[in-house]
Amino acid sequence: MAKVARVKPTLADAVDVKAVWEMVPNFTMGDVSLNEFTAIHDAADGLDKEYAKKDVELTNARVNRDEKIRQLADLVTRFRSGIRSIYGPDSAMYEKAGGTRSSLRKSPRPSDAAPATTGTATSNA
Repeated sequence: MAKVARVKPTLADAVDVKAVWEMVPNFTMGDVSLNEFTAIHDAADGLDKEYAKKDVELTNARVNRDEKIRQLADLVTRFRSGIRSIYGPDSAMYEKAGGTRSSLRKSPRPSDAAPATTGTATSNA
C-alpha cells in the first residue's frame, strides 16, 4: 500500500532539515548531498504551489459547472412539467421526456404505525 503524501508537514520539516544541513554542508546521505536535497525541496515546493493554483482554478470551474447544471436541471423540470400539462401525466410523450407515467407508478404501501402488543393490561384497582 502506498504512503499518503503529507505535503505541508513534510515541506515544513524539510525547511528545518535544510537549515541544519546548511550548518554542516559536507554531510551526505549516501549519494545525496545538500545541493540535491535543496533541488528536490525546491521542486516539491514549486509543485505544491502549482497544485494550489490549479486547485483554485478547478474550484472556480466546479462552481461554474454546478451553477450551469442547476440551471439545466431547472429547464429539464420545467420542460417535463410543460409536456405533462399538454399531453397528460399518463402519456407516452411525458414518459419519453423522462417522466414516470401515472399508470406505471407503484401505489403506496400502508406502513405499520404501531406494533401490536402481545401482553395483557393489568390494573391495580
